[in-house]
Amino acid sequence: MDFLREYKLLKKQHFPIAETLRFGRALGENNDINVHFEIYCLDMQSPPQERGLMIYESFSDHGRKGGDYLLTRLSDDDNIASLAAYLLASWRVQRACQFSAEENTSILGALSRLSESNDPKVRRRSLIAIGWIGGEKEIPLLNTHLLTDSDALCRSWSASSFLQMAEGKLVECHALQQAIKDSLVRCLNEEKDVFVRGVIVLMIQTVWGTSFGLRQSAVDTCLEKAIERASAKALLFLARC
Repeated sequence: MDFLREYKLLKKQHFPIAETLRFGRALGENNDINVHFEIYCLDMQSPPQERGLMIYESFSDHGRKGGDYLLTRLSDDDNIASLAAYLLASWRVQRACQFSAEENTSILGALSRLSESNDPKVRRRSLIAIGWIGGEKEIPLLNTHLLTDSDALCRSWSASSFLQMAEGKLVECHALQQAIKDSLVRCLNEEKDVFVRGVIVLMIQTVWGTSFGLRQSAVDTCLEKAIERASAKALLFLARC
């Protein structure tokens, strides 16, 4: 199969589910892992709504060989390295492949380095992935991006990573709360972006197991009144903690 030609054809057809699923399976069963990775990298250049999701998901079909291949790509340029690290980190969520402590350290080291890239897309990818495999050592890095990153989505994904750490039980809940509370208070007082504020409040609701009446749909549509009302409640709550 000419995978690149097939990919371009599916993209023109807006990735019909059945055909794209078969294509993803064929890529996962193919021994040429490099071809799969190149198509994955090509696909990730498109906006999220224009990607073939099965291409990303089926990379885990390569198992340990795929993991070993991705580890070799961590030293590539920032864009390629971040795509490899993102896939590797996502495998913890998928439970697709187990990595040694040394390998996890290498992946986290790459993600930490890439989180300082000048390319906001690389930073976003890296900050999301840190939430899947990071621990207490990565909390200061996420706090810094939450407060100072020039890109609003990087600030949002830093907050989301705290949520991932809590849900994945990567950090003990009380320890996480203590480590991020001051940053959250400062951020809610200073952050001007409505979406970022909404993501922070949603994260607080989950990490502290409480509710300020804010729903995901309100954040997705940037309902300013609902987000500001919940933000005020969150600030009062954190002041009492």
